[in-house]
Amino acid sequence: MGKMRQFLLASCLLGYLAVASAQVNTNGDISFRSAVTGYTTNTFPVSRNRVLAAFFTDIKTSNGGRSGYIYHRETTDAAILARATTEIQTAFPADHGSFVATWAYVATWHQVGIYGAIDGGLNLRNTFQLVLITDGCKSFALFNYDQIQFLQGSGDGTTGTGPNPAQVGINGGDGYAYSLHPYSKTTNLYNLPAWTDPAVPGPPGRWYRRTDMATEGEIPALVCPPSYKRREERCFKFNTRRLDYPDAKADCAADGTQLFNIRSQEDNELLVYGLRRFLSNNGRGRGVWIGLSDEDTEGTFVWEDGTPYDPSGYTNWASGAAAMNNGDLNCVYMKKTQRWQWYLQECVKPMDRKTYICVTDAVTAESECS
Repeated sequence: MGKMRQFLLASCLLGYLAVASAQVNTNGDISFRSAVTGYTTNTFPVSRNRVLAAFFTDIKTSNGGRSGYIYHRETTDAAILARATTEIQTAFPADHGSFVATWAYVATWHQVGIYGAIDGGLNLRNTFQLVLITDGCKSFALFNYDQIQFLQGSGDGTTGTGPNPAQVGINGGDGYAYSLHPYSKTTNLYNLPAWTDPAVPGPPGRWYRRTDMATEGEIPALVCPPSYKRREERCFKFNTRRLDYPDAKADCAADGTQLFNIRSQEDNELLVYGLRRFLSNNGRGRGVWIGLSDEDTEGTFVWEDGTPYDPSGYTNWASGAAAMNNGDLNCVYMKKTQRWQWYLQECVKPMDRKTYICVTDAVTAESECS
C-alpha cells in the first residue's frame, strides 16, 4: 500500500512529452513526475501525474514474498529487443512494419495479493505486466495479463471485490489526454487474461497502446503550444509582463496567437476564472488588455481577429466607459478592481501598462514520429 520502486527510463514517451524518470508503484502502475501513493483512483483523465495503470488498486507485496513480488528491469539485450521488434511489427504491420526497438522496460507484478485480505482473500492472486518499448521516437506499451483473481484491494478482504474496481489505462496528466481499457473499473476485469484486442492482432490477455501520441479515449487529443494552458478547445497564455497594447498584440502574434476576444458571457466567465487565479498568484492588478480597439478607425471598434464589434451583442462596459471614447482612448481593458468591467485607455501609456492574455485554438495532437 503506497510503496513504490524508482527507476530511470532511457527513452519513453508518454502523453506526447519525453520523460526522464518514473516510478514502478506497488499498486499496479508506473507513474511519471512523481510516485503515486494512493490506491482509490479517480477515473481518468485527471490532472497532474502521468500514469500507465496496468491494474491500479490497493495491492500488497510484503510478508517475505508470501504476498507476491514486483520485478522490473531496463534492457537493451539484443534477443529481447528482437522479440519486441517482432511484437510491434506484427501488431501494426501497415503503420509500423519497419519499427526496430532500441530499448525496452519490463515491470511484472507476480502473484501479488490484496491489501486488507482476510480468510479466503489471503489466497487470491493477480499476475500482470507492463512492457515499454521504443525506437527512440515511437513508443508503445504492452499490457499483459496472466491471472486475475481479485478486483479491488481495501474492499471486501474475503472476496477481493468492492465498489471501486481497479483502473486499467493511461493518464496524460493534463486533465484531457487519456485512454481506458474497455474492462477498466468493471467486473469484466476477471476476464482480462482471455480478452483479445479487436483492433490489433495479438495473443489473449494483451492490450497494445502507442504512448507517444496523446488521445482522449480513442481519438487524437487536442494540444496547445508550449507554455500555453488548455481549457476546453482553446489554449491560453497569461502573461506576467505589463506592456502597451501594440507590444502585447505583437507578443501574441510572435507565437502565432492573438489577444483574447470576448464574444459571450461564457467567454467572459472563462477569462475571469483564469484571471482570478493568475492575478492572485502574481499580484499584478492594473488591468488586462482584451483584443478590442478602434485604433485604426476612430469610433469603429474591431476585435483582433478582424471581426467588427457588435454593440448589440455581449458587452461588459463599465457605466459611462464607452462614452469616454474621445479620440485618445482607443484600447479596451478589463479592470480588476471594478469586477472586470471594460474600460478605455490610451493604447500606449508607459506609466499604466497592462498584462494580457494570448489565445489560440487547440489542435489535434500529432506525433513528431512518422
